[in-house]
Amino acid sequence: MTYAISGECCSDASCVAVCPMNSIHPSPGEPGFGAGVSLFIDPRTCIDCGACADICPVDAAQPADQAAPEDVERNAAYFAEQEPLEATDLDSWEPPSYQVWGDGPRRVLVVGAGPAGMYATRELLLRTTAEVTLVDRSDRIGGLVRFGVAPDHPRTKQIIDTFERIIGHSRVRWLPGTDAAAMSSGYDAVIHAVGARRSRRLGITGEEAACTAEDFVAWCNGRPGASLPVELTGPRAAVIGNGNVAIDLARLLLSDEERLRSMDVSPEVRRTLAASGIKEVVLLGRRGPETAAYTETALQELLAAAGDRVELRYHARPTSWTSDGLTLGTGETIAAGNLFTAIGFEGQAIDGLPFDADRGIVPNVRGAVVGRPGHYVAGWIKRGARGGIGVNKACAQETVTTLVSSSRAAASPGS
Repeated sequence: MTYAISGECCSDASCVAVCPMNSIHPSPGEPGFGAGVSLFIDPRTCIDCGACADICPVDAAQPADQAAPEDVERNAAYFAEQEPLEATDLDSWEPPSYQVWGDGPRRVLVVGAGPAGMYATRELLLRTTAEVTLVDRSDRIGGLVRFGVAPDHPRTKQIIDTFERIIGHSRVRWLPGTDAAAMSSGYDAVIHAVGARRSRRLGITGEEAACTAEDFVAWCNGRPGASLPVELTGPRAAVIGNGNVAIDLARLLLSDEERLRSMDVSPEVRRTLAASGIKEVVLLGRRGPETAAYTETALQELLAAAGDRVELRYHARPTSWTSDGLTLGTGETIAAGNLFTAIGFEGQAIDGLPFDADRGIVPNVRGAVVGRPGHYVAGWIKRGARGGIGVNKACAQETVTTLVSSSRAAASPGS
């Protein structure tokens, strides 16, 4: 029996590294990796070793006879038009290993305990002998994994268990609730993994009365200090966005009482959603369906839960939001009690570092901050607010490799 990957895949890519048959794609560097799609297992070459299931941080890799039939079909369909991949010789195959560079950095400060910061810390532990100080403004690790993933997707959040093990390492000093600006000097390198915390703006009249997906999902997840900035008013809500976050938001708004009871949310959240009176959601994409950033799995999940109560509209250009509803560039007004925006995030400048406001990133070369030796970036502040949880692993690997190489070059005689 082969294995299949479910729609809960976080694209961590750990499974790619341990698969002895090179059966899991797209892998880092291949087209489609990090573009919001799941990874897939080729049933023609899978040998049922279970290595992917053992290492998967969110239990997405499952024996095909235990996975949902649609997940098995989706894995098979991905490879249907491709030639069989060349199998690895099992007699000569060995698990991947890391080279540990003992002449690398001794003390590293990692700012941010979200996925990028946690993967960067993991890479430092694997590849160097450095002591790592990890700080975050929050008193809990996980970042958007903990507070930005929809509460009805608990398996995706299981990766936090891996992060908890990382901060328990003997070479990691975890300082929760700490502002990096208050940290003293004395580090060989600083990795800034602060993400992109600010929601993008639509730039329309009345937008200040809308609710961002970030605020809504953070409230659902019980982020400290988070509150719902609007009163939920039915029977219709408008959601602007064309990605998985918009899909998640619509699904949460339309969840019935049975579904709400199954979620790991507070009684207050459950009561508020149940009493909202929202019976219909209009999902508006500002571009066409060909540019939709949501996955097929996410859309199917929404339609299965509330298909007859969701309207998908494309090429919609909002111009204003009032008590009458959302007005479009065509002059049409969509009557709705609430407007939610899920159009992504943007990075913010970091004191003392250069910043590209147009791209929302700190200018860098493979993670090394331009013009600031000893400073590095990983995650969304490095590459922009795109890519799922697992993409941060490859991103952090690149940054740590650059950091270590720079440290070794600086330590070499005559450098």
